[in-house]
Amino acid sequence: MFKFVPWSAASAPGSTTPGLNVREVSDSVQEKVPGAIIVEGKACTPKGALHVNVYVLAPDKKPLMPTTPRRARVWLKQKQARIVNRTPFTIQLRSEPSSRYAQHVRVGVDTGSKTVGVAAVAHSKVLYQAEISLRTEIRQSMDHRRQYRRERRNRHTRYRPVRFNNRKRSSDWLAPSLRSKADSTVRAVVQVAAILPVKQVRVEVASFDTQQMQAPEISGIEYQQGELAGYHVREYLLAKWGRKCAYCGRAGLPLEVEHIVPRIRGGTHRVSNLTLACKTCNQSKGKRTAEEFGYPEVQARALKPLRDAVHVSIIKTWVIGTLPSLLDQVPISTTYGYETKYKRLKRLELPKTHYFDAVAIACELGETVVPGKVWYQYRCVARGRYQLYNGSRSEHKVSGPKKVCGWKLFELVKVNGHVGYISGRRVSGRFSVKDAVTGKLLVDGIGHKKLVRLARAAHGSIVHMNVVQ
Repeated sequence: MFKFVPWSAASAPGSTTPGLNVREVSDSVQEKVPGAIIVEGKACTPKGALHVNVYVLAPDKKPLMPTTPRRARVWLKQKQARIVNRTPFTIQLRSEPSSRYAQHVRVGVDTGSKTVGVAAVAHSKVLYQAEISLRTEIRQSMDHRRQYRRERRNRHTRYRPVRFNNRKRSSDWLAPSLRSKADSTVRAVVQVAAILPVKQVRVEVASFDTQQMQAPEISGIEYQQGELAGYHVREYLLAKWGRKCAYCGRAGLPLEVEHIVPRIRGGTHRVSNLTLACKTCNQSKGKRTAEEFGYPEVQARALKPLRDAVHVSIIKTWVIGTLPSLLDQVPISTTYGYETKYKRLKRLELPKTHYFDAVAIACELGETVVPGKVWYQYRCVARGRYQLYNGSRSEHKVSGPKKVCGWKLFELVKVNGHVGYISGRRVSGRFSVKDAVTGKLLVDGIGHKKLVRLARAAHGSIVHMNVVQ
């Protein structure tokens, strides 16, 4: 047994607050630095100005309060602890600590449709802050799968009977795109509870009035009527657009119902996104929006889609109902967006980011906290490729390698001074790399010898540490 001292305890007399000294290391050297914390391909040692929390687990894997990098290096050197995870850096003690003292750790969750913020606060200090980039391509992938399946049934291929009407949905069923976002949100909270002794979870609930977002002066019975009151869709569009093509202005010819923002570009079937067009204009427009087609005045009449607002309303309800069963004896409370904005701007004076919103959610009203120096970027990715057959008639069984030149999809790499992840690969050993934070393409067709491996995807996500600017 040895004395366990959490990071918030006083340092020894004459000692300074330990930080990190940064130096470049290669992939092979990273494994030789047992106590190093890897930030963007750099080994950080406790002699600089940047402070990174090291999370500690007991021998029975119960979370303890985090400690300093300096103390963690001593424990690792003396074989009193072992490394469990490198991002976020987590160690596990090999013997029982003298005390399991834990502060009141509060977790704030800022739910969202594309990005989720999570933060942990204790004793007026931020112990953990992260952003989770959710998957947004699931709907498109399922549309492609549906199209391939229907085409395959119409060709001379192996027969697969229709099974759309023989499944029963459970009471907690969610659409696959929403289920992925909800599961990722819950997983982010559970991951925090696995490395910190969480005592309370607070989730921001934002009740959206979707009709008032489109018409601020709506009231009373207008909520029940809507803009289609007394009309069928086609008759409404004929009256709205003057019974003529919205693009060329010609009348007296057959008109087709057309999407201002195409479905493949994220448009919806809402009547505000529909217009009338002749066959010539409809075919010429193709997959372009009305503004790209040269008619910005038509684009201006299409109201903003409410998909994100609806997604958040559904996800937050599912998250609040699921967390109590996964976090035993941890109370789940809620807060509202106006409280978060007030605390972030008036009390904490922090810029607008998802993880700073989560910090404000975790704080009590009137509390002032010291923001963290680093934040973690989680990007949710697919766990694998599930295509079984390919070929013009789906006659070939897919047998592609999991690795190409030793590299897998969604590995975190460093290329040309930027940190990104592998989004595409070729058998020739060429790869496509996207930015780890924004998801934008960094380089396409780069050779594997110019890549530096930082980490591999685990549990369906890529983790990257960033310094708060």
